[in-house]
Amino acid sequence: MKKKLSITFLLLSFFSFSQINKLQGSWILDKITYQNGNPLEVNQKMFSSFMEYVFIGNNFKINNQIFKASIDSKTINTDFRKINYKFQEDYLITNEEGDDKNYYFLSKNLFLKKYPEFQPKEINFENNIVFISNEVIKPIFNYNGGTDAYFMKNIPSYSENSSNNNIFKAQFILTKNNKITDIKVINSISKSFDKEFTKSLLSAEKYFINDSGLDLLVEQQFNFFKMFNSFINKDEKKLYKISQEGNKYFEINDFQNAANSYTEINNLNSSVLTNERIRYITNEIYINLGISYLVMKDQEKACKSFRNIGDETNFIVRNYLLIFCHK
Repeated sequence: MKKKLSITFLLLSFFSFSQINKLQGSWILDKITYQNGNPLEVNQKMFSSFMEYVFIGNNFKINNQIFKASIDSKTINTDFRKINYKFQEDYLITNEEGDDKNYYFLSKNLFLKKYPEFQPKEINFENNIVFISNEVIKPIFNYNGGTDAYFMKNIPSYSENSSNNNIFKAQFILTKNNKITDIKVINSISKSFDKEFTKSLLSAEKYFINDSGLDLLVEQQFNFFKMFNSFINKDEKKLYKISQEGNKYFEINDFQNAANSYTEINNLNSSVLTNERIRYITNEIYINLGISYLVMKDQEKACKSFRNIGDETNFIVRNYLLIFCHK
């Protein structure tokens, strides 16, 4: 009897270890359904979104947030959540307790095989042949909160500059051997801030893990806003007003009036629509306008609105384009 129990225990332990080992690496969200198999509504916030699970040893990350987790053959437990999981065909399927949705993840390699449009593009940067990182092919930054949290803590003048309306952008190469080279500031705030960023970036090298086997061109950007005074000219203020007016109707599912309000964006100067500092508002308007058109059965206008944001490699519109805009 004891021998049978020992064998059973060993088999269960082996199965549990096998399951946990299978989790290791990066997993990219492919789709979400309700537990009964029904698709999400088009105006559900998660309909088109990016989510990544990363398992490195005992570390578990959801996007950039690191969680202390205990993992067995069926569940991932953190201090604040319990995630049930299973493998089905190529998918890692998860469901968080209290959530009515199932999340379907593909390993990074399988995701790239299914969606080759995410293969990184090759370019010449500072006389180096490199590959542009994207949402899928990118280095892991093994620091809780990601690069934003790291730089917020390690750039001395970060807080001082974050209270002004500014945008900072830099690019650098992360070699396949995890070395940072060729740092180039694209949008400068000041020479002193640029120097602080460069010093901080080099000290962060130890947190980067480049598992792509490629020399990657990586971009780091900060969007800073002045509290209660983020919109500094007439068109920016008009954009905000359009957003507020449209959202008022969109949130109560009055899609006709929402669309009527959001279409005012077409009357704005193109410079405000390409302003990266406030791009999040422009994106929200175009997404909500596209959703409104879908509900109103005007698929052509919906697709045009979504494509104002990007193509199928942009996760905030990706699922809309794949489902509604492919003939």
